[in-house]
Amino acid sequence: MKKILLMALAMLATGLMLQAQDPDLAAIAQMRKNKADSLSIMLGKSYGTQAAMNHPTAEARQVLLKAFNDALNIDNQDEDYKEGVSTAEQFYRNAEGMNKRFGINMSRELFAKSFLTRLNDTTATQDIRNEIQDLNNEASRIIKELTEIKKDSAAAIAQANLIDLKADTLSQNMGRFFGSQMQAISKKNNRSKEQMARFIDGFNSSLSFDENNKPLLDGKLLRSDFLNIQKSVKKQLELNLDKNIFAANVASVLNDPKVPTLDEFKAVDGQTQAYIQETQAFAKSTSPEALTQIGLGKKYIENLMEKDPGFIQTPSGLVYKMLVPGNGKKFSDNDKVRVMYKGTHVDGKTFDESKEPVAFAPNQVVPGFREALLMMSPGAKMIAVLPHNIAYGERGAGQAIKPYETLVFEIETLGIEGQDNVDVKKAAEEVKKDAQEAVENASKVATPSSTKKPSTKKSTSKKSSKRKK
Repeated sequence: MKKILLMALAMLATGLMLQAQDPDLAAIAQMRKNKADSLSIMLGKSYGTQAAMNHPTAEARQVLLKAFNDALNIDNQDEDYKEGVSTAEQFYRNAEGMNKRFGINMSRELFAKSFLTRLNDTTATQDIRNEIQDLNNEASRIIKELTEIKKDSAAAIAQANLIDLKADTLSQNMGRFFGSQMQAISKKNNRSKEQMARFIDGFNSSLSFDENNKPLLDGKLLRSDFLNIQKSVKKQLELNLDKNIFAANVASVLNDPKVPTLDEFKAVDGQTQAYIQETQAFAKSTSPEALTQIGLGKKYIENLMEKDPGFIQTPSGLVYKMLVPGNGKKFSDNDKVRVMYKGTHVDGKTFDESKEPVAFAPNQVVPGFREALLMMSPGAKMIAVLPHNIAYGERGAGQAIKPYETLVFEIETLGIEGQDNVDVKKAAEEVKKDAQEAVENASKVATPSSTKKPSTKKSTSKKSSKRKK
């Protein structure tokens, strides 16, 4: 059986410990909203600073800001219209990436034509999944060819026309790829003709502007960036970013005539990243799943200590009862302790159990188990209850242990690995020596007194007297 204790290897819990009282769900909900709003502020400032750096003139910034605010108003439209807009924005995002990588200009017109043709084609007989895979393989081949050409700048200049042709082919390929994907999604969702019409309206509206107007394009794509972040934060942290707060902080930076420096952007971005990490820890520790596990552990410990006063709680939160005190010196961090153990959830179900003795040092296991071992000596037995903050914390352990779960262990220590074998060997040698002495003494006692010297009798008597003591 795979030993969960050894799998931890001194993993430290990073989850936040709630107070002893029952959690105030209303207060927690407000705290989560405050965190989400603060994150919206910082992200808005970070994205606004980057946009201001890329568009230093006041005129360009205002174009970007208006495009961004106009794009945000699309959220008032229906879902089909918004999805059409987002599909067009994906093309612009991919085209921007291809331009940075290869210096090519993909064709909006070819993309749109291929996309709409494939989307409206209901006569195709090829399995859509196979078609999507074939189109993806074709795109990979074109990108590989462009990569080879771009390796040699002279060859790239000589083959400029070929590069343009490949860019057009890639634009058409991307249109068919998106079109087949969207057709599959529409069929799955049973999208009606009216819904399809709204989707196409949104798609066309996002393509009907001057794509060479960089501030205008960046303003539209800033909305796309925010929606992607908003979706990710909702999925991972169950927090709702506020688009109005985000937009207000973007505007505050873009309306400032001062052009941010690279160092200023790095400072703002660094603060934002640090706050994101802090918010992640907070969001996980206050999620419904975390509160449920923390509450179950807290209730279990309260009932246990109420029913059995023999249990003691240490400052770390460890709750234990020493069933057998053991003998000798307590273990140290580097001792490789031979242990038998059984681990259970608070509902009594076993998640791990040693079938034979296992050996590990206290500094190799989770903090709560380590603390328990350091209180024990050879032959000791203990029941130890580990709250999540001194067990496996916010991460849990595989499928067996949930995040923020309180665990119960029955622990029996057998000694330090290696020392027991040495003691047994010494004991066996002493028994053998005593047996040899006994045989010799028995032989001497059996010898007739007339044949023994007086000094020998005196020595034997004295030795025998000494052994009796």
